[in-house]
Amino acid sequence: MTMLKKASVLALIMVALIIPVVALSDNAAGEVGIDKDIRVVGGFDDRSSGSIVVTLYNDGSTEATVTLFVIGLYADDGRVFAGPLTWKIPAGGIKEDTIKFPCGSTGTHWAKVVVEGDNIDAVRGEMSFEFTVGRSIWSNTWTYVAIIVVIIIVAIAALIKMRSNPRIPENVGTFTAMEEERKAGKQRSKTEREEYKARKKE
Repeated sequence: MTMLKKASVLALIMVALIIPVVALSDNAAGEVGIDKDIRVVGGFDDRSSGSIVVTLYNDGSTEATVTLFVIGLYADDGRVFAGPLTWKIPAGGIKEDTIKFPCGSTGTHWAKVVVEGDNIDAVRGEMSFEFTVGRSIWSNTWTYVAIIVVIIIVAIAALIKMRSNPRIPENVGTFTAMEEERKAGKQRSKTEREEYKARKKE
């Protein structure tokens, strides 16, 4: 084989190897992943949902559509907290949004956001985070006991106030007026009698 043929074969082999590399680099330019750390907004308790903020980036030249899941990180808590959620990320841009979900059990939990779709960044395609779930005030028996005690105290105070200020019947004024009128009538009659006796003596 001549030197020219060897050089031609070598050039063909190199071209054959370069084409997949270029194709891979084009795909790599279109990778989607989680940008920044996942931010826990809070609000989690055993009766209410809490929120996290997730930001995705798209290095590609076209809009990317991906699916998100929020799942428990460990096998004993491997439930799906949220998802599937479909997000569209603009070409060469980012999308930030809030994901709200309930947990139900108190304590500290570890979960992860998983992004699925075409051209997902192998390293940034999922990210874990920690969140704490508190106990709601309405899950505490003492809350209801305190409410009942307050109601009883208010009722007793109202009863004592009512007893210390007895209600005056509406017709008391009428009876008083009648009594005064009766006394005035008696006085008038007495005066009239005296005047009559005085006239009679004359």
